[in-house]
Amino acid sequence: MKWVIRSGEDSHNVEVHRRRGGFEVEIDGESHSVDFTRLDSSRASLRFSDDGRSFSIAHERGPKKTWRVGVGVREFLLDALTPLEAIESEAAADVEGPSQIEAPIPGKVVKINVSPGETVEPGQALVSLGAMKMENDLIAEQGGIVAAIHVDEGMIVETGQLLVELE
Repeated sequence: MKWVIRSGEDSHNVEVHRRRGGFEVEIDGESHSVDFTRLDSSRASLRFSDDGRSFSIAHERGPKKTWRVGVGVREFLLDALTPLEAIESEAAADVEGPSQIEAPIPGKVVKINVSPGETVEPGQALVSLGAMKMENDLIAEQGGIVAAIHVDEGMIVETGQLLVELE
């Protein structure tokens, strides 16, 4: 199965094939043999067979193809898209107009980086959301003007809660 994995502005082409006892994972053309052991519904162990590196990961599925993945003390907010979804997402980023930014995970609003009436560009950080001792910048997927901000710094938000509206 082919995927485009995005984290912020970074994007990687990933292809996964099941093999006996694990998986063959190709990341941007570089192949790795990976053993995967599910520990429970939100934790797993990964071991790279080629060099013996091993990682314990925590994972939580969010809305709209978003995943929160913890590796040790580091946390990543990832989008897992099919190649077609990635192309559609890039095309949508070139468009300006109304959009809503929602909290992809529960957390605390650490910082609001924009003001009502401000013009924003695709990829610009709008709100910093703290969760599990990490800060995640929520970015504009498309350009526009900030129509409304529905949260305040320090506020606790739930997954899917409306944070910012662009027009």
